[in-house]
Amino acid sequence: MDLFLLTADTMTNKAYLDVANSPMMWAVVIPTVIMVCIQAYVFIQDAIKAGPIVGLTKQDTKEAMRAGAICSIGPGLSMFTVMIALMSILGGPFAWLRLSIIGTITTEMLGATAAATAMGVDLGGPDYGITAFSCAVWVITLNTWGFFIVNLLFAHRMEKVKMAVERHDAHMFDAVGLCVMIGCVAMFLAGQMVGGTGKFIAAIAGFIIMTILIQISEKYPKLKEYNLGIAMLAAIFIAQFVVQIGG
Repeated sequence: MDLFLLTADTMTNKAYLDVANSPMMWAVVIPTVIMVCIQAYVFIQDAIKAGPIVGLTKQDTKEAMRAGAICSIGPGLSMFTVMIALMSILGGPFAWLRLSIIGTITTEMLGATAAATAMGVDLGGPDYGITAFSCAVWVITLNTWGFFIVNLLFAHRMEKVKMAVERHDAHMFDAVGLCVMIGCVAMFLAGQMVGGTGKFIAAIAGFIIMTILIQISEKYPKLKEYNLGIAMLAAIFIAQFVVQIGG
C-alpha cells in the first residue's frame, strides 16, 4: 500500500513502474482478461453449433478450427513481441490487458503518446512519472469507447442492410466485403512496410512464400489450411535472419 501513498513528485524516473506492475494492478486486470477468454469460448461454441445450419459438416468445422489455430500463431508471436515493448513503458498488467482487448500496439501507443504530450513529457522519458502514467491509462481506456458506441448503435442493424442490398444484387454485399478486406489489409501492409527494413522484408517474403504455397496446394489440397500460418512464420524468420545478417 505504501506504493500508492507516494506523491506524484517522487514517482518519476521509472519509479511509477512499481505501481504499474504491482499486485493490485494484476488483480484488477485479470477479471477482464478472463471475460475475454470466456467470450472467445462462447463464440467458438456458437460457431460449432451454427456449422450445420450453413451447410458445414463436422469435418469442415474441424478443418476450419485447425486452420484458424495455425494461422493465429504468427499474429500471436508478433503480439507477444509488441507486448514486451509496451510492458517497458506501461507495465505488464495494463499492457497485457490492452493487447488482450484491442490487439494492436499502434492504437495503444497513439493513446499513450497523446497522454504524454498532454502532460508535457516524453513517453517513457526521465520525467515520465505516475501522473503521466495515470493519464495514459485514462486516454487509452476511453479511446475504445468509440468502437463500443459504434458497435452498440449499428452492429445489430447490419443484417437488415445486408438483406436490403441482396434484394438488388445477391452478390453485392459479398463483393463489397471482399473489397473492404483487401483495402484494409493493403492499407495496414503499406503502413508496416515503411516501418523499417525488417518489416519490408517480411512483407515481401510473405507474399512470395504465399504465392508459392498456393501453387503447391493446388496439387496438395490438404496444405491449403496451413498456407497462411506457414507463410507468416517463414516471413518472420526470414526477416529476422536478414536483419541480423545486415546488422
